[in-house]
Amino acid sequence: MNAAWIVFRKEVRDALRDTRSLFSAATFCWLGPLLVGLLWRFPAAPALLPAFVMITAFTGAMNIANDITAGERERGSLEPLLLNPVSPADLIFGKFLATCALSLGCVLLTLLCTLLVLATTPLGARLHPPALLWMLAVTLPLVPLAAATDLLICTFAQTPKEGASHLSIALLAPMLTGILAEFFPVRLGRLVAATPLLGQQRMLSALAGGQTPDFGWLLLSWASSGLMAAIALGATSRLLGSEKVIFGR
Repeated sequence: MNAAWIVFRKEVRDALRDTRSLFSAATFCWLGPLLVGLLWRFPAAPALLPAFVMITAFTGAMNIANDITAGERERGSLEPLLLNPVSPADLIFGKFLATCALSLGCVLLTLLCTLLVLATTPLGARLHPPALLWMLAVTLPLVPLAAATDLLICTFAQTPKEGASHLSIALLAPMLTGILAEFFPVRLGRLVAATPLLGQQRMLSALAGGQTPDFGWLLLSWASSGLMAAIALGATSRLLGSEKVIFGR
């Protein structure tokens, strides 16, 4: 665990130095709330929030996940990392924690921007600030899911450019779920709540409409998303034991 913590601190420190990636990730955080604020006159304006909140969990993880996997391979620094007395499991767990930190930061920034919109527009009368705390609780399971999935995808990429291409396609999953589920809603129940992405979208949509989802549904979404994140993280750790993956051959 100490080795994973060292890897985590190193990756976060390096990520915070990359101002261009940070600016790119932060753009998605304020763009959605700003659009909702500009459209406050329309009754359906709060319904746009779920899609943007879900997307920022993934966009926050994209750049760092790409850099610490495909970027490490392109720079030739992945092999020296594995030669250190650190197990592949500790190495990938440290990278996973760093990716989660950036993803969570983007989610928090999105909700903070939303709070500012509620304070400066009449939307605050329809969507009360305490609902944002519930939105955070609903979105939190997506943070490890996004981090683990993005790391797994980028492990297959030979270069950061290829990784970015793969991630842009994978981003369609939360994007289309957030949009299509709003236009073609399904009834929120146990099965839907336990479905990653769809469950979060329906609960976020309920919160945007002034309803509070059942706490049991929230626990189901946590369990199912956590299970998928663990599977993706385990697969990434196993891939790092492959010579083909390490050397990109």
